[in-house]
Formats: sequence, structure tokens, C-alpha cells
Amino acid sequence: MSSIINSAMSGLSAAQAALSTTSNNITNYTVAGYTRQTTILAQANSTLQGNSYYGNGVNVTGVQREYDVFIAAQLRGSSANYSAVNTQYSQISNIDDLLSTSTTSLATSIQKFFTNLQNVVSNANDPSARQSMLSNAQGLVSQFQTTSQYLTSMQNSVNSDIGSSVNQVNTYTTQIADLNKQIARLTTGTGTAPNDLLDKRDQLVSDLNNVVGVTVSEQDGSYSVSMANGLTLVNGTKSNQLVAMTSSSDPTRTTIGYVDKQAGNVEIPEKLITTGSLGGLLAFRSQDLDLAQNQLGQLAATFTSSFNAVHKQGFDSNGDQGVDFFNIGTPTVVSNSKNSTAASVTAEWTDTSALKASNYTLSYDGSNWTATRASDSISVPITPGTDANGNTTLSFDGMKLTVAATPAPAAKDSFLVKPVQNAINDMSVAITSESQIAAAGATGGESDNRNAQKLLDLQDAKLVGGNATLAQAYASIVSTVGNKTSSLETTSTTQKSVVGQLTDRQQSVSGVNLDEEYANLTKYQQYYMANAQVLQTASTIFDALINIR
Repeated sequence: MSSIINSAMSGLSAAQAALSTTSNNITNYTVAGYTRQTTILAQANSTLQGNSYYGNGVNVTGVQREYDVFIAAQLRGSSANYSAVNTQYSQISNIDDLLSTSTTSLATSIQKFFTNLQNVVSNANDPSARQSMLSNAQGLVSQFQTTSQYLTSMQNSVNSDIGSSVNQVNTYTTQIADLNKQIARLTTGTGTAPNDLLDKRDQLVSDLNNVVGVTVSEQDGSYSVSMANGLTLVNGTKSNQLVAMTSSSDPTRTTIGYVDKQAGNVEIPEKLITTGSLGGLLAFRSQDLDLAQNQLGQLAATFTSSFNAVHKQGFDSNGDQGVDFFNIGTPTVVSNSKNSTAASVTAEWTDTSALKASNYTLSYDGSNWTATRASDSISVPITPGTDANGNTTLSFDGMKLTVAATPAPAAKDSFLVKPVQNAINDMSVAITSESQIAAAGATGGESDNRNAQKLLDLQDAKLVGGNATLAQAYASIVSTVGNKTSSLETTSTTQKSVVGQLTDRQQSVSGVNLDEEYANLTKYQQYYMANAQVLQTASTIFDALINIR
């Protein structure tokens, strides 16, 4: 009799456990990161009675998380890639929107400027035509600066976003390490980890992965989390902190490093961070934003220097020799903060038609100099020389760099060269009066428009890179950004679809299906009632035995 009662009681306990798990699944249906749980039942050990073994009911052996490690790893990889591509796409879309706005574009301003210059050609002695040209020149400069300032603000925004992302990473890794500690403590003695903490940890790993892209390994119930470049972020109960730091090669940029107890803050090469939103930010900055700024600067530098050169060949209304029509910035050279000497390098343009829309890394090995173009990683040929002061000169891609003789550079010193990226910062109209427009080809000719015609001819000259007009160069900028935006949009859509498919696969294993849970409720309710009926039957038999007396 006792075996019947014990079996029924074990069945009631099992049914209660299963109903509790089912109820928990239903109530957590909308909770992000929740993993469906299943109550695991196993028959109890049987007992030998006479010549036969009789069952002793059922045992609850545990509550299992329905979790597939392989699918989770696949999903993390795809999610990190999607996060990177989507971040890069959303950022470059802003540039695409800026450049494709026809009513306020540089193309419109350039066209208006040359239209007014045509009026000066037609009416060289008309002060109103000259004043209109001067006003449109100022409008053109303003449009260059507005566009440049927008791109500069994006550089600042990327710096800020990198700092915020690094803070997020550090918060996540600290919490993951803390959960590793809690899980290890609660598992000791029981051999069973708390499912809710496992879910929290996996959700944090997922959030971290979307920011920086990680790989996960598990040992003794603890997670070790590493970036794709191998840098360990979490090792058991310890987390390693990242830091947003000023780039050693460019003080205007924020980059990413890690904290080393002995070496301090150590920069991580940006090329090693390619996934997650951080990877997308870095890719956008190095591949898209820098290129857009350099192409715009190349256009401005080529236009202004060519225009100035022709303008100085003419004569103004006062019969004076023409002067620079525009002011424009100059190349920037920045010493790497890791250099062992205070050696300095300056740069100037020698042929703006040969300028490239790229920055350069200038490196010294103790004997020779190497210039590597950032846009394509190509080492460009350098023509060395010596100036009148005995300083070393290095000429390449339309520039001449001068290396100061003292203090002399040391091996492994490097410099960042920005030929045109900051040129627009100092762009302005140099002349202040319409009478200073050097339209004449010779002194004393009020109606002489020969130099104005030469200035107008620049509109159709292959100035930029030696192979593109101003309009073609700007169209190329718009096209480059537009094509890249379209490509990233397609890639983002494709990657999102992959993430969706893997998410569906994961949810088919780990997600809560309400229809299934409703069916389980009915099943376990019937299971409970059936065991209760067995218990009631045993009670009836027991009462009958007592009443025999």
C-alpha cells in the first residue's frame, strides 16, 4: 500500500514541478534573453519484491535550459557582422544625404560662381557684375566650409561614440565577470547552475557582442570572453578594461586601447577591430569619412590654387597686378607621440594637380624614409633632396616635405601627413573689393576681359588629379559616397536576413512557444489529476482494510 501512495506522491510532485516550469515559461514569454526551460523527469529506482521488481514512482532530476551552443555561436558571429555593417551604413548615409541635396550642394555653388564669372567676361567694366561675382565667391567658400564643418562634426561624433561604446564594453564585461562569480558560488555543492543567471549572462554577452564582436569559451561553468583579435575581456571572475584614448598618430582622433598594469594604456591597432558597432565606426572613419574629407579638400585646394595662379597673371580695375583671389589652408604634419625625438617635418604643395585625396604615414628607419598612402596602403616613390639650409626634403604626390636638420629624427619615428584634409578650415576670399578682380590681361584696359576668360576656362580644365574638371571631381565625390552607401545598404539587408534566420533557428530551440506551453499545461494538469486519483484510490483501499475489523 505504501508503494502506491509513494508513487502517487512522487507523481504529484513531478506534476507540480512541471506545471511550475511551464508557468515560468509563459510568464517570461516577452522577456529578452529568456531561455525556455524543461522539467526533466526520470523513473525512480525499482524495488525487488519476491521474484519481481516494482517501480517506485518518478524523480525530478532537474530543470534544463533548452540552449544550443553551436547556434548561439553562429548567431553571435552574424550579429557582430551585421552590427558593424549597419553602423557603417547609417553613418555614411548622413554624408550621402548631405552631398545629394541639390539645392544646397557645392555643385550648385560652383556653377553659380562660374556663371557670374561669365558675366564679368561679358561685362568686364561693369562694377555690378564684378560685385556679383565676388558675392558668389564668398557664397562658394561658405558652402565649402559648411560641408567641411559637417564632416568635421562627424569626426567629433565618432570620437564621442567610441568613448561611449568603450564605457558600454567595460560595463558589460564587469557584469559578466560578476555573474561568473555568482554562478560558480551557487553551483558549488549543488552541481546545478541557476538558469536565471545563465540567461542574464548570455544576454550580456549578446549585448557586448553587438558592440565589439566576441568569441566565448566555457570552462567549469565560467565564460571566457575574447575579442576577435584575441584580447581577453573576461577570464573567469576577472574583467580586463578597455580605454578610449587619444591616438598616438593623430591627436584629433579617439582610438581604443586596453589597460595593462605594467605598460599602462596600450593602443589596439584599429585594423584588428572589425566587428560590432565599434568596428563599424572605425571602418566608417577610416574608409569613408576620411576619404570624403580628403576628396573635398583636394577639390578646394586644386580649385583655389589654380584660380589664384591665373588671377595673379592679370590686372585689376586699378591697373595693379592681380593677387591671390582665395586663401586656403596648408598641409598638416603631425608627429607621433611615441617618437623618441622632437624632430619636426613641414609640408607644402608643389603641384596641386598631382595631389591625392589621402593622408600618409611618413616613417623613418634610421637611414631611409617611407611614405605610405592611407587610402590604398601603397608606398609611394619619394624624391629626396636638400634645401639651402641643409634640411632634407622629400617630394611625392604633389608635395614637398622638409625635415628639420635638428633635432634629427631617430629610427622608428613616424609622422602623419594630411595634405588636404584640413585645407578648407582656412579657406576664405582674399580680395575685399570688386575692383581687385584681375579680369584684364594687361594694365590700363578697363574692358579687357582676357584674364577673366582664362579664369572662366578653368571650369572645363582637367585640374583635379590631372584628369577631372571641378564639376567632374565633385560628381565623383557624390558618386563614390552614393555607391558605397548603396553597397552597404545591400550588405546590411543581407546580413540582417542571415541574423533573422539564425534567430529563428535559435528560437525554435530556446524560445517559448505559447501553443506548446498551453498544451503542456493541459498535459501536466491531467498528469496531476491522474496521480491525485491514484492517491485517492489508495486511500479508499486503505480505509476498506481498516473497516474489515
